[in-house]
Amino acid sequence: MGIPYYFYYLTKKYNNIIVSNLPKIINIYAVDFNGIIHNEASKEQNEEILIRNLWDKINYYNSHYKPDKLIICIDGVAPLAKIIQQRKRRYLTIHKNTIDKIISNWDTNAISPGTNFMNKLSSYIQTNNKEYIFSDSNEAGEGEHKIFKIINDMGDNNIVINGLDADLIILSLMSGKNNIYLMRENKHELTYININNLKRAIISELRPKWAIENDIDLIESYCVMCSILGNDFIPHILNLNIKSGGLDTLISITEKAIKTHGSLVESNKINQLTLTDIFNSISENEDNDIIALIAKDVEKRPRDFTLQSQEYAIKNKDPVLYEMYNNNKKWRYYYYKRLFDINMNIDSLCISLAANNYIKGIYWTYNYYKRLELDYEWYYPYNYPPTAKDINNYLKVNIIEPIVNNGDFLNPKYQLLLILPIQSMKLMDESMHKYMTDYSLGFKHLYPTTYKIQSLFKTHLWECFPILPVINIGKITKINIQLLI
Repeated sequence: MGIPYYFYYLTKKYNNIIVSNLPKIINIYAVDFNGIIHNEASKEQNEEILIRNLWDKINYYNSHYKPDKLIICIDGVAPLAKIIQQRKRRYLTIHKNTIDKIISNWDTNAISPGTNFMNKLSSYIQTNNKEYIFSDSNEAGEGEHKIFKIINDMGDNNIVINGLDADLIILSLMSGKNNIYLMRENKHELTYININNLKRAIISELRPKWAIENDIDLIESYCVMCSILGNDFIPHILNLNIKSGGLDTLISITEKAIKTHGSLVESNKINQLTLTDIFNSISENEDNDIIALIAKDVEKRPRDFTLQSQEYAIKNKDPVLYEMYNNNKKWRYYYYKRLFDINMNIDSLCISLAANNYIKGIYWTYNYYKRLELDYEWYYPYNYPPTAKDINNYLKVNIIEPIVNNGDFLNPKYQLLLILPIQSMKLMDESMHKYMTDYSLGFKHLYPTTYKIQSLFKTHLWECFPILPVINIGKITKINIQLLI
């Protein structure tokens, strides 16, 4: 997923990054396969036929593009920060299917590590595969990260990667690899992004503005800056988003901070002084920006869409919006009270902890994309960010500690317990069902069948957040995995 609306923004701003043709010689063709699985599953729901169709798709890529090496990577278990996002997405899908009256005979949550379907798919490919590099869902890591881990030591080749999520664009920019082409399969056309052209366009735009001579530091400073616009791990800052020109605003703000304090990233380290200056500038206009945003959202009226999930947040405005509108000078109070369950007048420590967690998310994301030290158990626990003012205040008086290695990828069975709603219980081994249904085991409350949706400052349902019970990861991982076999 990555940064919302990022692909659209790039293609509108840089007209030379979309190319119609690939190099004649393709050394590596890599497929982030989960998107392909979902696409094929929308057309065929018989699992045996679906698996054969997916194998045929792999062979098609090989015969059509004729690469020296074909790499197929399926998502394995992800770090906890991503697992939390997957959990929210699955509950949103249930709500969407309910309000849009969508009935499916096949549960797409089967496309998760540890399910019978994924094991059958892996077994089929491994049995028939004689020449491709294949990483199945039993190997930990997101598909795109596994691809870059594989190609990291393969030299400077012509590389085509099938997949065009925003996080794949950021990964490609930060990889240090040249000659990468990202490919998106649409219904009627193929789109290719030339990452070299994108790098050159970013450097050409920013070099005169940002006083950063080193290309790597400049690109990585740009990528870290983009984290403030949100990704799969932290939400975007309230008064900045790409749709309303947030990236261009952020580029100007970062220019000022770099002139004063130097590069945002230098030699694999984030410069806290520069980051603090960025948040200081964001916070200066925050009150006016948010009060204007509140008024704008109150006035919004939905257009006539067929599906209820379209413009869902306009049809179902969050109650806190009206509290903030009627008391706009106290918008922060209601924001924290309703969305964080924090009374800002007495819970300043809780706000500081939220700010620390958000800042850690920026550092964590950088380390994740750079394959540096990682805390596998970290995640951002809220649906919305702290205010820029509070992040700025925290940065000014606290030294941000570097991310250090902690924990590891979970067992796929634990991930299923964390991401699947009770409606998908049948996808797990029968021995695991009791944890969803038996109150005495202490987990049943984690699988609600009704839940509220937070829609503040959103438009469509996919942008909103379900309010779900907090997960105690330590308690989940104390379940004896041997008993689940």
